[in-house]
Amino acid sequence: MFRKPNRNLRVRRAESSGEEEEEEEGDRSKVERQRRPGGRGLTCGTKKRKEEEEAAIEKGDTGDAEETSSGTAALLSFTEEREGEEVTFRIKKPSVNAVVFKVQKRPENVEVARRSPDGDSQSSSSNSEQEHSESEDLECFKEESSGSASTSSSSSSSASPSQPSQAGEIPGAKKIRAARRQRKLARTKGAFISLHVSHEVSDSSQSDSDNELDDHERRIKFAPGVKTLNEQMAEEMASSSDSGSENQEDNNEQDRWEEQQIRKAVKYPQALSQHALRGDSPPQVKRHIEPKLPRVTIEDIKKKLTTRIASIQEVHRSHVLENEKYTHDLENSKNVLEKLESSSSEQSFTFFKKMKIFVENFVDCLNEKIRQINELEAEMFQILQNRAETLLKRRQDDLRNESVAVQKLSGNGVTSDVETLDDVVEKQIQDCELRRRKRRKRREETGEEDHFEGMSSDDELTPDLQNSIQKSRGNILVQCRTILEDVHEDFCRVKNVLCTFHEWRVRFSESYYDAYISLCLHKILNPLVRLQLIGWNPLEDVTDLDQMPWYCDLEEFCFAKEEHENNIEENADHKVLSAVIEKTVVPRVSGFIEHVWDPLSSQQTERLVCFCKTHVLENESSKTVKDLIACLVSRLKKAIEDDVYIPLYPKRVLEDRNSPHSKFRERQFWSAVKLLGNVTRWDGFLEEETLQELSLDKLLNRYLLLVLLNTEPNSDAVTKCSKIVECLPQSWFKGIESGLSLAKLANFSKHLEQCIHALHKQNDRKSIEILTSLLMKIKAQNSADDVMKKYSITLRT
Repeated sequence: MFRKPNRNLRVRRAESSGEEEEEEEGDRSKVERQRRPGGRGLTCGTKKRKEEEEAAIEKGDTGDAEETSSGTAALLSFTEEREGEEVTFRIKKPSVNAVVFKVQKRPENVEVARRSPDGDSQSSSSNSEQEHSESEDLECFKEESSGSASTSSSSSSSASPSQPSQAGEIPGAKKIRAARRQRKLARTKGAFISLHVSHEVSDSSQSDSDNELDDHERRIKFAPGVKTLNEQMAEEMASSSDSGSENQEDNNEQDRWEEQQIRKAVKYPQALSQHALRGDSPPQVKRHIEPKLPRVTIEDIKKKLTTRIASIQEVHRSHVLENEKYTHDLENSKNVLEKLESSSSEQSFTFFKKMKIFVENFVDCLNEKIRQINELEAEMFQILQNRAETLLKRRQDDLRNESVAVQKLSGNGVTSDVETLDDVVEKQIQDCELRRRKRRKRREETGEEDHFEGMSSDDELTPDLQNSIQKSRGNILVQCRTILEDVHEDFCRVKNVLCTFHEWRVRFSESYYDAYISLCLHKILNPLVRLQLIGWNPLEDVTDLDQMPWYCDLEEFCFAKEEHENNIEENADHKVLSAVIEKTVVPRVSGFIEHVWDPLSSQQTERLVCFCKTHVLENESSKTVKDLIACLVSRLKKAIEDDVYIPLYPKRVLEDRNSPHSKFRERQFWSAVKLLGNVTRWDGFLEEETLQELSLDKLLNRYLLLVLLNTEPNSDAVTKCSKIVECLPQSWFKGIESGLSLAKLANFSKHLEQCIHALHKQNDRKSIEILTSLLMKIKAQNSADDVMKKYSITLRT
């Protein structure tokens, strides 16, 4: 029947009259007398009470036991007072750390809202009046008992633990009736404030679980406070209200804001009035004193007006420029619009479908013919390469055989291999001399006098070999013309292919440039251009690229008339021609330089230099051009190392200018001078430092100067020096102003000065003047001035 009391029950002393307090104190003392000392009250178990009764009977104190049991029975019979209603009281276990909360009083018209276990507020009207009154009486009793317990806890804290606790005592009938009267009185006055804010549990299962919780497991909610019934009803009404209530709240909020602003506005005058009432002087307000303005003159006004007018004019000019730009853009937009309106979607679809079919067929055609083009190109290149190798090998053999023959004539010993080849060597020397006679006779017929033995190109072939080469070249050219006989003209001619793309560019320029056709044209045209270049030899043919049909067609496509009319300055199609030359022609020329070109041939060198300076300089930063320059430098170095040979003979042998030794050395010297001239022709294409290294270090100072130093100073030596200076480019001496020539020409300048001193002894004044002018040409001004001052030479201008 009795349950474990709840802990930490909130305690509030109820207001009661003095009589009720006296009655309550009497009831408490009576109950305390009835309880045995050292017991724990009703919180003790039934088993312990039985043990105490048995102990009392054995001691003979039966009267006290009966009184105790009867007193206990009298205290527990509450059913008679509750008029047949069954009430269960939950008595709290006394606790030393009980907390007493002081609740602030609320206004009389505020009702207390109770919350159910699920958080919803319970309405007092939904419960019966009897159950409501019982719960209120119980709460009142709990408040009184807890209040008395809190009051007596301070006085009895020092007592022994055997004394019973007042918080766990059983209330009597008078106490219950007093609590009921107090509750009714508080409800009548309307000043009742509920201190019980915990959730009420209706079912017994929930109350059982609450009883099982300890003090540390229960948490007291300090904040937020319990909402009243009016507040909950207001929230429900606000949630179900329509948009009109929201507008009303906005208006109320606006009214409150205006009221706050008005209060802020009148705050300062109120402060002044308060100061006046107290007799204090009002706060002084700092006044802003404006500074004195400077004196304005007419000049200042004119200056400001001028500046203002200049800024307005600048703005006006910018507006005019913007207007012109917008006008130009508007005209272009109108033109584009007209083009778009004129070309319907059906026409564009038809055109692009046609272009797709054309490109597919063209690519298929090239894939089928490219193999034949590559074969013919390789055969033609092989013929030219074999011819160049034949001429080079013959020249080197002639040089070796003639050198051996001259050494044999001088009495020097030769190897046995040379002795066994006397007949063959003699035949080769005779053939070489026969070719020289033919060239000499040809020069006499043409009247060419300014020529020296060794400067002519020994490139004559035998008639049989020449006919064989011409026949092979003719067969290859015939095959080139027959490769595209079965191909339609729209796919085999460069002009027709370009016309198709030109139509695309004119009709649909936007899609044309978006497709980057200009970057693909050189790849499309590469096989057709290579087919036309199979019979072209840049070392021999006089025909230049700009005279070929494909070049003219490409130039017309890249620089069409409508492009100039539309003032298109930077057009991607302008670079198609240079791209074709760079990707198709330049690699072919690099092959000729590496395998076919003879640097000792002045004719081949001149044509090659003309082509490179005309068509290659535009793309000198590309990879193909860099590869061409590397091949060119490598071939020149190889020619200097393999084809230049200056023999050294005794001076007594060279005194006779008709001797084989003297003639052989003269031919080799002039051959080296010819190579020097061919190397210096590349001035303006090769770097100056590279060119000076090849011509001055490797040729002049290593070979030619050796012959000049061993030559007697005479008119022949002056002629040799003059030819050497003629080969040197004048662009090398433009930036020299120090009076000294190039460092690499220091030895040559010193040799010229020594020749002048030797010729002065021979009284050859004409030769002295020639050598002095040579010193001035190479910018050896200090040496020339010394010679002119010493020998009183006056040069003719």
